[in-house]
Amino acid sequence: MKYSVCIDMMYADTDFDKRIMRAKNDGADAVEFWKWSNKDIDAIIRALDKSGLALSLLNLDSSDESLSQDLSRGILVKNRADELIEAINESAPVMKRLGVDNAIILAGEELEGLSYSDALANIESCLRAALPALEKNGINLLLEPLNYFDRKNYLLWRASDAFKIIRSINSPRVRLLYDIYHAQRTEGNIINTVSENIDLIGHFHIANSPYRCEPDLGELDYAQILRTISELGYDGYAGFEFRQRSSDFSLEKYISNHKYN
Repeated sequence: MKYSVCIDMMYADTDFDKRIMRAKNDGADAVEFWKWSNKDIDAIIRALDKSGLALSLLNLDSSDESLSQDLSRGILVKNRADELIEAINESAPVMKRLGVDNAIILAGEELEGLSYSDALANIESCLRAALPALEKNGINLLLEPLNYFDRKNYLLWRASDAFKIIRSINSPRVRLLYDIYHAQRTEGNIINTVSENIDLIGHFHIANSPYRCEPDLGELDYAQILRTISELGYDGYAGFEFRQRSSDFSLEKYISNHKYN
């Protein structure tokens, strides 16, 4: 298992491209961020090259401001397959330059008059329609459930339903981003869920509940969770995505103390 740092959320007191070297100094293997359309990609590439870190993940995005905004809320429930494919084709060259092949995709929010089962069917249909574009471009989409406290009316908060969709699609190009903070806020049962579905998880996010803070401050036993993930043979990334609450926390020490393989 490798560790990544979300530099959109962390190191907010530092210029964006300089956050990459801070992650390097903290012992991370990679960094990740959200939108690419509002970033200086050339500066990020230079900073990645200087640090020797990889980019593990970003959001599927578009230079079209309206579509970019809609993607940040989620378009799958509306089955906007054409625009999803458009965003894949536009993101692909950017992702290739950055050396990353995993992109976050969000489901979207509840729609009046659309039943839950029909909304899930829309999500699956939209992702299926995107498979040829994903194959052509060598991109993987990571579907992310979110909690309904932070994202009011977000439809796909049950990881179990997201896993069903991914199993049905049955393509390595569609996996789940299992955000442990979001999962704990809505469902709990973290270790059992991970153990039963590790083959479908393409990335983890780490923050403690209920504060979305550093992993050693909250209700979750992250030492046991991370040890379990490692023992399951997971060799992908676990990304720190939190806002620090305690001045005593050292990410460098945390990473050093939680290398299980």
